[in-house]
Amino acid sequence: MGRVVIRKEEYRPGAPMESRRGVRDWKIIYPETGFENRTLVLGLVEVDPGRHTPLHRHNCEEVYYILEGEGEVEVEGERYPVRAGDAVYIKENLKHRIFNTHPEKTLRYIAVGGIMFVGLLPEWPTPSPYEILE
Repeated sequence: MGRVVIRKEEYRPGAPMESRRGVRDWKIIYPETGFENRTLVLGLVEVDPGRHTPLHRHNCEEVYYILEGEGEVEVEGERYPVRAGDAVYIKENLKHRIFNTHPEKTLRYIAVGGIMFVGLLPEWPTPSPYEILE
């Protein structure tokens, strides 16, 4: 049957979003955390006040669910305000990033994306499934 549950202390850092200071991107449901997932991955992203994720794109759709804080998601140069309880949909191959606009609170959100953006099998992890643009 494979793995079903992961504990918080088992989340893994080191995703490409961490190339920016003040950004933590926790790998949660990923093959490298022991799951047999084939179509989706789930991560938790934390962005410190005044910081933002790098501008990037990838060949898959992605959705965010904002857990805490407030900010702006930028998609193809256009910004949209977001706050706790909001959901975001980003089509594949669109340049995007998210800004924390709150002066004191960390922006925290769940990111769910497809793992079809690069040939993952038979090798995981791939060097980087993202194209970082800054």
